[in-house]
Amino acid sequence: MAYLLIAVGLVCLIAGIVLFTNAPKTDDTIPNNTMNKEEVKAETTAQPTAQSDTSNANEKDDNYEKGVEFEEYVVSRFSKKYFSLKEWRSDKCSNGVYAESSTYPDMEYTFTLRENSYNFAVECKWRAKYNNENKVKWSYKDQLARYRQFAEEKNIPVFIILGIGGTPATPAEIFVVPLASIEHVELSKSWLENYRHDLSKTMFFDVPTKTLR
Repeated sequence: MAYLLIAVGLVCLIAGIVLFTNAPKTDDTIPNNTMNKEEVKAETTAQPTAQSDTSNANEKDDNYEKGVEFEEYVVSRFSKKYFSLKEWRSDKCSNGVYAESSTYPDMEYTFTLRENSYNFAVECKWRAKYNNENKVKWSYKDQLARYRQFAEEKNIPVFIILGIGGTPATPAEIFVVPLASIEHVELSKSWLENYRHDLSKTMFFDVPTKTLR
């Protein structure tokens, strides 16, 4: 009887060893590999966002530089003999924080002739070209409203000096448009012809009509 029990025990032991040997093996590295893939995926997904942010920042800087270049060009068009630049505002902004004055027109001038002085403001805009409809979008509705409010509160005329084509430093065309004449943020090429500035001449303020040309 004792020999029988021993034999049964040996059979059970051998069967257990065989089952353990043939059981599927687990790989401790699988969870780590899965984690690494997720981390790589996260990095890959985040990369375009970072590139997009950088691209937007570069585009914003580029637009700012072009704006400054055109403003400098506009300033060069005013004779120091007759015009005094009283304000030249900055469009600087940090994390959405900007000075209230940056929403006003870019510049304020005083024109003096025969001891008489006249004040006015100028907003400078440069656009590379007309769109497919031969129009140019120079602003936004809320910005247009702010300029109108500024003109009313200051009681001075505001002029939009719009450069089109060429470069900001040497535009192909210049138009000097009274803000009071503007009803839309998109202006057609044919309508702008009424306000074309002669590039061979400097700016001049016409006192009787109180217009800049």
